[in-house]
Amino acid sequence: MTENEPVRSPWPDEPPGWWGYREPPTDSLSIVQLIAHETLDTRVAAFLWIALERHASVVVAAAEPRAGKTTLLTALIDLLPPETTRRYLRGWYERFDFAEQDDPARTYLLCNEISSHLPIYLWGRGVRRLFELAHRGFALATTVHAAGARDVLALFRAFPLEVPEPYLASIDLVLTLGTGLGPRGPVRRLMRVEAPILVDGRLEIEVLAERATPLSPLDSTPATLVRMLSTRLGLERRVASAELARRERALQRWLANGPTSREAVRLAVATFRQRVAHTDTPAARAAAEDRSED
Repeated sequence: MTENEPVRSPWPDEPPGWWGYREPPTDSLSIVQLIAHETLDTRVAAFLWIALERHASVVVAAAEPRAGKTTLLTALIDLLPPETTRRYLRGWYERFDFAEQDDPARTYLLCNEISSHLPIYLWGRGVRRLFELAHRGFALATTVHAAGARDVLALFRAFPLEVPEPYLASIDLVLTLGTGLGPRGPVRRLMRVEAPILVDGRLEIEVLAERATPLSPLDSTPATLVRMLSTRLGLERRVASAELARRERALQRWLANGPTSREAVRLAVATFRQRVAHTDTPAARAAAEDRSED
């Protein structure tokens, strides 16, 4: 392998270069491990789980390098439904040849980073094409160096990207990470969850969850998250409330008793999804949840 050749991830569905030119971790963190590390909490993790199932477009941002952007994005991708087509984009070399054959409603466009730093990242015309496809109904998930949703939008609006405002409205969630110093050393934390909302032709920012400092709790309310799932992602409000609570309880059980590794969490998510699919009534759903193995 040459010095500039991207390293292949040990995960078969992650292409070379997904982790940049640095060595990919052999034990990248699952969503449960990120909760254990207090990067985020079970409520927000449950919300993001549902949002990914509802085809939400997500941008993970951080001003600081090595804040955990790719780690969080990768853990979230593990929550995608099995019928999802995953298209890992090829940076400067991406031609989007798949766009006319894939079903937008079932396809995620996965971009390791929007940046001019490396050829394996997406930039220029490729970014505009990405958002054009998102406007057509494809979901996107990517990372970017930015300090929050306003900085993300400013970057995408500015030269040389110049993404049109209606295309930027395809972004459902911006997740901003930050770093700090805790009693045991450096910490990486999800600082804000924000939703760009189109108002009178201009995007405004709604904060769905936030913490004041890296060591503060991540503040959110179920009502705010349920409203987002209902009004933006089309899930009936009563169902959204029940599913948010159900997934939060599942994550709390997994946090207490396992599973923790990515592979084990993937299997647990698949089992959870299968059992929910075979329940017809609220009582049956509750019984199935109680019987589910961690």
